[in-house]
Amino acid sequence: MNEFKQRPIPGLIAQSVAGVAALFSLILCILLSADFVRIQKMDPLNDPHLLELREQLANSTDSDEAAVEQIRTFDLYARRAFFSNQEQRRTGGLLLLGGAVVCFVAFKFSKLWKPKLPAIGKSETPDHGELNALFRQLMAGTGVLLVVLSLFLAFSVQSDLATVLSRQDEGDVEVVPQASSLPPAMKANWPSLRGPGGIGVTHGSIAPTRWDVETGEGVLWETELPVHGFNSPIVWGNRIFMSGADEEGQEVFCFDADTGKPLWTQTVKTSVELPEVSEDTGFAAPTMATDGTRVFAIFATGDLAAFDFEGKPVWQKNLGLPKNPYGMGSSLISDGTRLFVQYDHEDLQKVVALDAATGRPVWETPRKHISWSSPALIETETGVQLLLNDEENVTAYDPVSGKQLWTLECLGGEVAPSPAYNGNGIVFVANEYAQASALKLTEGSPEILWQYDEYLPEISSPLATENLFFITTSAGDVVCLDAATGEVKWEQEFDDGFNSSPILVGTRIYSIDLEGVVHIFEAAAEYKPIASIEMGEPVYATPAFVNGRIYIRGDENLYCIGK
Repeated sequence: MNEFKQRPIPGLIAQSVAGVAALFSLILCILLSADFVRIQKMDPLNDPHLLELREQLANSTDSDEAAVEQIRTFDLYARRAFFSNQEQRRTGGLLLLGGAVVCFVAFKFSKLWKPKLPAIGKSETPDHGELNALFRQLMAGTGVLLVVLSLFLAFSVQSDLATVLSRQDEGDVEVVPQASSLPPAMKANWPSLRGPGGIGVTHGSIAPTRWDVETGEGVLWETELPVHGFNSPIVWGNRIFMSGADEEGQEVFCFDADTGKPLWTQTVKTSVELPEVSEDTGFAAPTMATDGTRVFAIFATGDLAAFDFEGKPVWQKNLGLPKNPYGMGSSLISDGTRLFVQYDHEDLQKVVALDAATGRPVWETPRKHISWSSPALIETETGVQLLLNDEENVTAYDPVSGKQLWTLECLGGEVAPSPAYNGNGIVFVANEYAQASALKLTEGSPEILWQYDEYLPEISSPLATENLFFITTSAGDVVCLDAATGEVKWEQEFDDGFNSSPILVGTRIYSIDLEGVVHIFEAAAEYKPIASIEMGEPVYATPAFVNGRIYIRGDENLYCIGK
């Protein structure tokens, strides 16, 4: 008996690990298979209660806002269920793969540490070696098959979701329609960059055309900003919100719109290393957004935070450290229910909709190209569309579902300007080193009406009126084009360039150059200047217009112009 050596302890440990890993993989395989069967039987988009609500809405002669809101809520939770299941099954697939690898490696070590028995002589027992080898091959093949099958079940959830969405496209599943318009309160305030919908058009027709910063005439108040930032002010009711950041921290601050008195400041802590940013972008370039109840801010670190109007933190998350040469530049926008984030970066391009109240994902749609522009929400005949530019295309999404409605290749270069819209079905996009394009919205993909390639914007976004389009450039040029034909109506050259985007107030356009000179002129087919007023400091931000007042963020101070 001394000639026989027992299996070494490492071999026994390896054998035990292989057995435990095999049992773990088998259990996980069964759970994944059962989950696949369960999800195939589940149809959350055709929940009986949901179908009943839809039937009631279809048979109703009047608009039932409560029913519409309930349907939207059901649709939201249905999508959350799919995405949650997706993550769970992906995690299960990775665990299964890990268990299979551990089992295989441990089994190999077990065989390695198994001692060879000495030959005692010719045995009379029949040789079962070939039979044992065949059995081991059969078991190994079965194990590989189970692992492959389970990994397929774990990562095929994208196909499951695609099937549901394709059924929606074919009309088999009724979906919640696009919102027909933005909430009225959004139009009465200044909830995002370039105002309601982010298109640079006010819903009031009055704003001051004369004031003097040096003497104080026409200036209601002036207040110093606590932290530097390139973002623009947003206004809701009697509150003004902005953000600022530097190497020492990230802050959101709120001012009283009537007096300029600071009401509160909140610090947004970060858990990531500060990225390198350019001097033209800084750590707080994106303009904040509000849904009327909460305010939202995003920084160059990828930190996204929400506060209520009293400054109390509501939620915060990090979307991942932005990786691009200009830092985080895209501003936020909300439709009153969802918060939209255009998160285009070198490693990942996507547009995300978050529940404004909780910060939880509502939907996420991947994109193919990068951009530094900001989203816009436009009201079309078929409903509200979320417009995004990138380095090649302008693309529209359904704000409710995230479904891509159309895309058209008409841009180029490093795109920072956002889209413009004239309210009559024509979208206008432009970028330096590419061209400007007027797109006529149709039932399918838009048609290009005309293109223009002379004076083009680098940072400032274009502006659309009913019959005219306006471009302001970094070289100080202002160009007026006919909306229907692209014919150049007039060109005007100023001493300094524009980062701030032009804003339409009634029949007048306000555009502020880099030296802080506010140029006011008529939105007409002929250049008709009204005034040029110096703010006394550089201005990079786009002004806000609410209730006959103008709120201008200078390099160091915030001004309120009006009565």
